[in-house]
Amino acid sequence: MNNSSSWLLPPWLSPLCLVVIFFATLITEWTGYQPPAILAVFVLLIFTLVEWKNLELTAKIIAIVAIGLTIALLLSSQITFIQIAILCGSVAFFVIFLIALSLLKEAALTSNSVNLTGRALLQQQPVRRYAFLTFASHLLGILMSVGAINLLGTMIHRSLLDNKDTVDARINSARQRRMMLAVVRGFCSIPLWAPTSVTITLLVTTIPELKWIDIIPYGLYLTLAILLFGIWLDHVQAPKHLRHLAPAISNNLSDLKVSYPIAIVVTALAIVSGLLIYITSLRPIAAVLVSAPIVSTAWIFAQYHRKRNKLSAMRLTVRRFTKDIFFKLPLQRSEIVFFAGSVLIGRLLLTVLNIEWFAQKLAHLNITAALILILSSWVIFLAALLFINPMISVTLVAGALSQLPSVENMPITIALVMMVTWAVVIGSSPTTTSVRISAKITGITPFHMGIKWNGLYSGLVLLVLDLYLIVML
Repeated sequence: MNNSSSWLLPPWLSPLCLVVIFFATLITEWTGYQPPAILAVFVLLIFTLVEWKNLELTAKIIAIVAIGLTIALLLSSQITFIQIAILCGSVAFFVIFLIALSLLKEAALTSNSVNLTGRALLQQQPVRRYAFLTFASHLLGILMSVGAINLLGTMIHRSLLDNKDTVDARINSARQRRMMLAVVRGFCSIPLWAPTSVTITLLVTTIPELKWIDIIPYGLYLTLAILLFGIWLDHVQAPKHLRHLAPAISNNLSDLKVSYPIAIVVTALAIVSGLLIYITSLRPIAAVLVSAPIVSTAWIFAQYHRKRNKLSAMRLTVRRFTKDIFFKLPLQRSEIVFFAGSVLIGRLLLTVLNIEWFAQKLAHLNITAALILILSSWVIFLAALLFINPMISVTLVAGALSQLPSVENMPITIALVMMVTWAVVIGSSPTTTSVRISAKITGITPFHMGIKWNGLYSGLVLLVLDLYLIVML
């Protein structure tokens, strides 16, 4: 249940704010009418005030900076109220993004198939186990966001704990590292194509003329290439000298048949999204976010319907949404405020940034398009190591690049560079949620997880990206 920031406030106020934001933003997306988006941001401010005491420190800092920057730019006449109103749509859109993902996560958390799939994956031989864990983390991450790392990471930890008295400690240590890296790398490749990733949402709302449907073919190729590269690197780095100590495992592919329902959910999400794109005026990314609650509701209904009749399953589904999920919506309070604040900061800085001056300096230096993109990528990566969230840096860099004369005519290339860089950042920077969660489960520091364990992989991916840009551009 939601913990309100004050006992004087009703427990339904915060979740009701999020529901209002969701539908108000959806109306703007569907009709192009801006006032509902302005209403959504106003309600978001109310939500932030109500939940202020429960917010994490980083979310509070981002909120203060975002509001302070807005006021400062308004008072100095560097932006107008009309420009602020236009930005409301982008800010509110990230709130409905998180709400939609939370509904998929809630459905996945009670899915028996999700739990059985995780256990079956642990009984495969090392290279196959790494590959399946990578793809499972990728697939579950689309539905559950970082909840996939928690789920698979916890299963890995429990399986290793159960075997600690019968399996050599060196084997357990090697398994822990390989399996957790598989989970992290699989999850971190989601930004390369999935419309449920914040990266795609950010880029299609930042780079003019960019559409998700234009990115997806290239994104899927990149996803497959990076996942296969991780599998190859795991094979190369495998401690072969410990192979004789490894105990026998079932290694039965038929065990993975329990994952079929998850594949059905993903397919259903794609089909519903496609239908909405075809019959409505919604953007592809918005259609996916509208599809998420529909598919989530059907998934929860199907879970109840396995053991009950349709009427009973329907009643339980309605009850779960009204008595449980509705009140859980504000649990993402820190992420909601952090995401919305980061987007606002990035958009505001982009609005006042003197692109013409920047373009003149680059023209004077005679820097090639490839070098501009390479430098941009490394700036984002290094900024993340200095505690600058990629939501801010990518918004600023991608928006600036899309206006530079030397690269403005290649929006897809800009997007792909940003996507690969983002994928590397969330798998290596000790400040990112994915690295922190996986490190906590594993019992090591975020620096150890992100830099020592995954640093080589991340560095190689960025270097390959650099070489590709040099050759192709």
